[in-house]
Amino acid sequence: MIKRPVNFVLSAIAALGFILPAVALAADAPPPLADILYVTPKDGHGEELRKAIGEHMAFRSKHGDPRAWEVYTPMLGDDLGRFAIRFCCFNWADQDSYRAWQSGATEINEHFKKHVMPHTEKAAHYFESIDWGNSHWVDAADSYKFIAVTEFNIKPGSGQDFDAARDKMSQVALNQGWATDDHPWLWASTIGGKLQESVIIPHENLASFDRGKEDFMSFLSRHMGSAAAAELGKQFSGASSSTEFQIWEHQEDLSMSKGD
Repeated sequence: MIKRPVNFVLSAIAALGFILPAVALAADAPPPLADILYVTPKDGHGEELRKAIGEHMAFRSKHGDPRAWEVYTPMLGDDLGRFAIRFCCFNWADQDSYRAWQSGATEINEHFKKHVMPHTEKAAHYFESIDWGNSHWVDAADSYKFIAVTEFNIKPGSGQDFDAARDKMSQVALNQGWATDDHPWLWASTIGGKLQESVIIPHENLASFDRGKEDFMSFLSRHMGSAAAAELGKQFSGASSSTEFQIWEHQEDLSMSKGD
């Protein structure tokens, strides 16, 4: 992913509408976990790995995988050969059930080892914890083609400062009408690895990356006052050591459909 100074990315995120409103956690909110596997091909094996992943997803579907895995590829940076294989959403208890299913699905495990692993240089596995209470989603977003992800690497000891600033921004956005069907997002934190929080923004097409009539920082200043908004932005950006931004493109031909 592309690394940028925190203040630069904060401005870019605000301009694109990437700051999240906080909402009360609805009783019918989806489960809070996502499962993600990053797979990097061996040098010169990119096309072979792509084909193998597509065949493996079809094999999983045919053999009754209860999860509809989605596959994404990055558009930015110098590591474009990766694949992200993701499923959302489930509870920890669901993960116990899925692991039990996996242990009996020997044919699927063997298929992965035989067809995918020979073309794989490295793989990384994480869970994501989704904060639905600070997210705003719309049903149509499930079918969007592009996913913009900004990852915030949190400074040691600054997690509370980051969360407090994020929540305050979110409350203003929610209560003053920033959260609309045109501004869907998810907040998620990585389980495993370094302390990191991400904002995930779906886009129907690339044209939707154009700025709207008002960027978020202008909106925040209008409702809080410019001095208070600037101070809040400083608190938010100051809690991060760095940020990384990536646009992931959904690969429908490699993914399992929701009906599988």
